[in-house]
Amino acid sequence: MIKENNYIWDNWAGNQSCLAENYFEPETEEQIIEIVQLAVKNKKKIRVVGSGHSFSPIAISNEILISLKKHRKLIAANRDSITCQGGMYLHELYTIMKTNQLSFPNFGVINKQTISGALATGTHGSGLTHKSLSAQIEKLRIITASGDPMEITRDTLWKINDKEFNLWEAASISLGLFGIVTEVTLKCEPLFYLKSEESVIDFNEFLESMDDYARCYEYFKAWWFPHTDKVYLFKAKRIEKDQYNKKDQWIQYTEEQKKRDIEIDILTTPLFVKSNHNPSIIPEINSYCLNYFFTPRTKIGNSFEILVHEETIPMVVSEYGLSMLNNNHKKALKEFRDTLERSEQKIHFPIDLRYTAAEDSLLSPSYQQNTFYIGMCVREYREKKTHPSMQLFFEVMKKYNARPNWGKLSDLSKIALEEIFPGINDFRELRNNMDPNGIFLNKFLKTFL
Repeated sequence: MIKENNYIWDNWAGNQSCLAENYFEPETEEQIIEIVQLAVKNKKKIRVVGSGHSFSPIAISNEILISLKKHRKLIAANRDSITCQGGMYLHELYTIMKTNQLSFPNFGVINKQTISGALATGTHGSGLTHKSLSAQIEKLRIITASGDPMEITRDTLWKINDKEFNLWEAASISLGLFGIVTEVTLKCEPLFYLKSEESVIDFNEFLESMDDYARCYEYFKAWWFPHTDKVYLFKAKRIEKDQYNKKDQWIQYTEEQKKRDIEIDILTTPLFVKSNHNPSIIPEINSYCLNYFFTPRTKIGNSFEILVHEETIPMVVSEYGLSMLNNNHKKALKEFRDTLERSEQKIHFPIDLRYTAAEDSLLSPSYQQNTFYIGMCVREYREKKTHPSMQLFFEVMKKYNARPNWGKLSDLSKIALEEIFPGINDFRELRNNMDPNGIFLNKFLKTFL
């Protein structure tokens, strides 16, 4: 087991860092238990870091920091499930799943996270019939604050006095607060194939038709290009394998488009770097990227090829989930657009627009409501302070009781969270009971838990 003292850790985006007294890379569950017992004995706090793909301070610790990068083996791949250690990276898991002709019903777009990190923060894809990745959890094996192993299934109950809780509903999106995940079993389905159509429409037309698209297509998302008033659509439906085998009849994706897709990060990175010093050029960059790189096309591929992609440009990201009742989500999106265009702020593309179905995880932004997500980013920005354009985004989202994505930047307050997350008090009660000394808390999480 690797151990280092006074370890400096930085996240992927470079906007979060910490100096940990002790840093560990355990290889076995026994070593993880040993670290927890050490923390209990010395009254130290523990946080687990995955790939560092969260933009919020959720992972940082100045006391004990654990990485599971040496605890990431495959345990079993069955016909309808897969079990792996908590530190496995998603791209590793996806490779194994493809080899075994398995898929999840939906995916988070990025494949850089560890599986336990992606689950803990509620990573999700886009599709009104699908929930977050955490909804696929069949079983979690964790090391609790007492140093004991514990297995949590969908039926695991936890009693506090006369009140009974479903522990899965709290631990499935746990923020790392119920224990260190050593193994996870996820429900799978057979590998499937998709026809994906991409096109451009006007922003106002998108507002009118967005929910219709979301109901018509199993997989639907959109990228709004700020300051262009244009939206790029991604619409995908399942096809049979024999249709996939005849994909040359369907594909409308030229060699020139493929070449531009390969070059996009190389060509745009210098522009994003320059624009952070001169924001006035952002509208021109967004327009150029839309017209040069995002031209209409039709793709055919398996679920991984269509729903997952590589992300190489560092950025800071914020995302909020909105209720769809009474067109709350449309009103919020329109006000964000109007407020942005009236302001002096300029925002890089894409504004990521996605849907998920209602689910049971207490801290999910989709808890008990179908949800529309708005996500914004500032590319090549590594400052610790919040970018002014992101603060503008926070202020609009607050007006519509939007729920923050825990792994991304947001503006949180205890009162707001109690109002917008109906299950947060149950989550708090469970957390306080399972970890009364707060061994898995850090300063960021302690402020509202």
